[in-house]
Amino acid sequence: MSNENILKDIFEDGDTKRVIIAVYALIVLILSYHALIFFVVDDEKILARNELQEYSVSFTEEGIATTDSRVVADGTSEQMDYTIDENEFENFNGLGHLQVVIAYQETGGFNGGPCDTVSVNIPPNGANADWQNPNNILSGTSDDCADINLFIAVFPDYNNSEQSVSGIEPNTIIEQWSSKDYGTGVFTLNVDVDTNSVAPPPSPQDNDEEITVTWTANFFNVDVEEI
Repeated sequence: MSNENILKDIFEDGDTKRVIIAVYALIVLILSYHALIFFVVDDEKILARNELQEYSVSFTEEGIATTDSRVVADGTSEQMDYTIDENEFENFNGLGHLQVVIAYQETGGFNGGPCDTVSVNIPPNGANADWQNPNNILSGTSDDCADINLFIAVFPDYNNSEQSVSGIEPNTIIEQWSSKDYGTGVFTLNVDVDTNSVAPPPSPQDNDEEITVTWTANFFNVDVEEI
């Protein structure tokens, strides 16, 4: 039997013809569906990308303070180290900045004697922080018993100010402000004391000074809301 006769028999059979028509209809339907997805749905995605959603990004801070005291002898330098407990990072998105307050009172010699001179500095190394931040205050001196206040920016670009962001998914924004690495390591404070006595010997001399240092780690959590 020739090929022409076979095809003729197939198309003359009613059931076979209906099957062939159904197959062709299915093919046309599938092609139409893909065309719809390509031309309509993709166009909607493009329009959605052009209409960028805007989000408000805000921060909530919590400070955790640690205090340490040290008696520093006249004319000497003491090193006081500070390491943040890694467990402190678990409840926050990150560590924003570190505040350091160095306090002392005149405790040697006669009551009412002159205040000693205390000088402090924090070397920009040893811990993972934003050491190049222009807002950092890494050294200071006091000769009137006033507190010395130092400041270390830790998380880059963090300043606790609310901001608006568009074109980025909320999860991506939160990821940008989340890190357990910034603030790890050892922060070192160098303390120098130069005592001042009321009078020379044989009067009682001021030979040292007690220095109290309060380290406050300011952690933050980030909140993202649709505007």
